[in-house]
Amino acid sequence: MRILHLIERLGPGGKERQVVELLKGLSARRDIRSFVAVMDKDEVRLEIDREHAQLIQLNRRGKKDWRLFKSLYGLVSDLKIDIIHSWGAMCSVYAAPVAKVCGTAFVNGFVRDAPSHMTLRDKGYLRGKLTIPFSDVVVANSRAGLAAYGIPERKGLCIYNGFSLERVSNLRDKTELRSILGIVTPHIVGMVANFTPRKDYETFVEMARRICRLRDDVTFLAIGSGETLQQVHDSIPAEHSLRIKLLGRRTDVESIANLFTVGVLTTNSRLHGEGISNAITECMALGKPVVATNDGGTSELVLDGETGFLVPSHDAGALTDRVLRLLSNAELADDFGAAGRRRVETAFSLDAMCDAYLRLYQKVADKRARDLARRNG
Repeated sequence: MRILHLIERLGPGGKERQVVELLKGLSARRDIRSFVAVMDKDEVRLEIDREHAQLIQLNRRGKKDWRLFKSLYGLVSDLKIDIIHSWGAMCSVYAAPVAKVCGTAFVNGFVRDAPSHMTLRDKGYLRGKLTIPFSDVVVANSRAGLAAYGIPERKGLCIYNGFSLERVSNLRDKTELRSILGIVTPHIVGMVANFTPRKDYETFVEMARRICRLRDDVTFLAIGSGETLQQVHDSIPAEHSLRIKLLGRRTDVESIANLFTVGVLTTNSRLHGEGISNAITECMALGKPVVATNDGGTSELVLDGETGFLVPSHDAGALTDRVLRLLSNAELADDFGAAGRRRVETAFSLDAMCDAYLRLYQKVADKRARDLARRNG
């Protein structure tokens, strides 16, 4: 079985990491040959082992490069691809007609979030909807995502993100890292997310300000970079600047998250709905209790009152209350953290994800072979 994964870029994002992890899992199967076609170049990108997949750079010129249809058609034909798996809405626009012309099975993976407010004026939504009829299967990483995009039941399939526990091994020494970061408080509350309008750092900072006024034993860390970083930085009062730290982009995210007493993710639900957050999954794999915005697929990952707390969007009061509850009750925090780790090890394991994709690929390949035999017979 020859599978071509089509993705826009291989930057250090959650979706891109899932592709790399999947390719690693599929490499153990001798009957599968994987190829990855990347449309854009990145200065920083994840590495793919040559033994896991053949990497092909397409070099798209602009968002709508119609020559890419020809390039992709030639690629699929020359490599004798059995399945095209797209990993984004624009990827699906290119992949759908090529799969149709080549008689190749098409796994449409454009659903990676679960927005609550979408119309046909949203480009990603429109592109995705247009490609659904040409898909053998539309796969999402949350049930909430399938519902948000109105995927027909007969077409939709949810496969949860898989997490490699190797990512939370061989971490940096906590004492050394605390010293490097200048942290002297016993407790740390942290959030890992890019600084974009889709993430609600305003509520995170407001929560941190409120707790700083109540307690002097907590430091707040935000890890990530992006367009709103300076704006968030400017919103931090000078008197709290030593305990509300914006660390920017880091390559040692797992080691820093391992310092957290509580992991937080606040989402701007007016603009975005989470699919399955890799940042939350990472905190849970590290045995950390989580407090997160109750939107999108987050409730499929975080079990409220069992592995963490879910709070309404843009509600700094509720967020503050739940974080304080965990800071004040070490036994509860430990219980939530242990339960979260077990949940990742079972429902969100890398093996579970790879097995689910293997079953999917085999199913669509068998169906395509039967359809071809029927037409030729």
